[in-house]
Amino acid sequence: MDTNGVLAVTTKPNQSALEQVAYEMRRNAARGATNGTEASYRSSYFRSCPRIEYGTSLIFTRDTGHHSSGWFRNPDYERCLHLSTAPAPTAIWTPSTPDLDEELRAAWVRAFFRDDVRYVWAESPKTPEGRRLGVWHWRLFCDESWTPIMPRGEVYSSEFTELGWRSASELGVHIESPLVPG
Repeated sequence: MDTNGVLAVTTKPNQSALEQVAYEMRRNAARGATNGTEASYRSSYFRSCPRIEYGTSLIFTRDTGHHSSGWFRNPDYERCLHLSTAPAPTAIWTPSTPDLDEELRAAWVRAFFRDDVRYVWAESPKTPEGRRLGVWHWRLFCDESWTPIMPRGEVYSSEFTELGWRSASELGVHIESPLVPG
């Protein structure tokens, strides 16, 4: 740390160091799930999920409610393992901060999702705050037993949606949830 309290990272961690962090965070995430409500984001479960490691802010959770909340039409997208990555607030990586070094970001995704990385859905920052912080979201969708799946079709497709299902927005409902885009 320099005299201004800024952590300057000059060496990259090796993959096994990242895998150890990911292992610990996956074990922690298995203790519960978030459901997109404000209460779930104030829970002791969610508060136990963030970490800052190797210049990266990480949050790893199990999320539920993507379909039942009315966000995604396709029921295959109801639950996922969710990794959020961003540069740590005190880390200096490049002159174009807040971008997280792409090589390190990819190494984190491999460490968390291992052999299932080919099924991971990446979401770039969408909100002004997310863009300012450089937050990326990585989701591996799962079945009811939290086994990773390859979802059928697209998230907003009605092809596999149960008959008569309508999204909350189609019903005029505004959902106060971080799961629902803005």
